[in-house]
Amino acid sequence: MSKRDEQKAKSNSGTSKSRMKVFVAGFDMEGSDEAMAEGFKAIRELSASISRSTILPPTLTRKPALGAKSETGITTVEAEEVEQPEVAVEDFETDDDTEETTSSNGNGSGQKRSYSFKAPTFLNDLDLNKGTKPLSEFIEAKNPTDAMDKYLVVAFWLQKYMSVQEVTVDHIYTVFDHLGWKAEMPVKPGKPLADLKSKRHVLTREEGAAGYKVNFKGEQYIENMGAKK
Repeated sequence: MSKRDEQKAKSNSGTSKSRMKVFVAGFDMEGSDEAMAEGFKAIRELSASISRSTILPPTLTRKPALGAKSETGITTVEAEEVEQPEVAVEDFETDDDTEETTSSNGNGSGQKRSYSFKAPTFLNDLDLNKGTKPLSEFIEAKNPTDAMDKYLVVAFWLQKYMSVQEVTVDHIYTVFDHLGWKAEMPVKPGKPLADLKSKRHVLTREEGAAGYKVNFKGEQYIENMGAKK
């Protein structure tokens, strides 16, 4: 028997072996069929273990575009936030000299409201010489110093000595012009009247009324003005 035949006989009589290189997930395996089977089993178990312990990256959800239809056929619509201006409460007290305008803010996110203040009107038919007590004499006796006191003193004189039932900013402006106080009128000419009502509580204004009235607290305040020397 030749050498070649002897080698062939030995290979047939022994355990069948296979030489195979398997590259699975970075593993290099070589050995008998049984060893290979065991190796594959270990690889499967290891793969299953890795799958259970792997932390998946977060899923990124893309926001659908406005007006786009989803798989369910529902159109996506996003609510638009409209910016509203901040306006002081007392500004609404002076609706007789306030004008509201609405304009677009230019970026499509809504509209903004703005407020402008009308210039007071001089009342030509208000004859200040007809007061039952002269205006100059009353002003001298009370001697108001700040704008709020001047507004209140004028309102009181108009109500008591001119029988003006509802004092408006136009009345105040006319008297201020007569007394040479026109330059002291504030940018918001109706605001002192609103503050005298809402903050100092010496004026009242009924709903729908054109102007203000001096209440009992305001009358007491006026009576005490100028009394102390």
